[in-house]
Amino acid sequence: MLGLLAEGERSGYDLLKRAESSVAHMWSPARSQLYAVLPRLVDAGLARRRNVRQASRPDKQLYKLTAAGREAVRHWLETAAPKTWDELLLKVFFARLCSRAALLRQLDDYAERQREQLLEYEAIKPATRHGALTLQYGLELVPVRLDWLARARKELAR
Repeated sequence: MLGLLAEGERSGYDLLKRAESSVAHMWSPARSQLYAVLPRLVDAGLARRRNVRQASRPDKQLYKLTAAGREAVRHWLETAAPKTWDELLLKVFFARLCSRAALLRQLDDYAERQREQLLEYEAIKPATRHGALTLQYGLELVPVRLDWLARARKELAR
């Protein structure tokens, strides 16, 4: 949410639409989640809210990231190790909000974890054809991820 707010002042509706057109494949907030979180961001000093009068509709609430919010998103981007592939992709999407060195370090760390995962997969001797099928998926997926990580690192290191 903070990463989307870093792009500029938006209403809750605008944030949902922006998420749908950008990060929805990695993270997609439910409407109820988004509208519950926005007031908490304001209460925590991470965002500001202002009301805009509308003639034929209820007032619109617009949210804008504060300096503390920008620092919070930068801190998350730079220090929290991504737990999932989708979280890593989300961090890459918002990487303009953090240092290049921190992002490259996270890509390297994730690549190392993927190499370890591949070694684990290669050591598995499946007992069933169903196990073999699911193992094959991992054996094919991890090298694709490693290739993408190497290309992303090269692109972002420039």
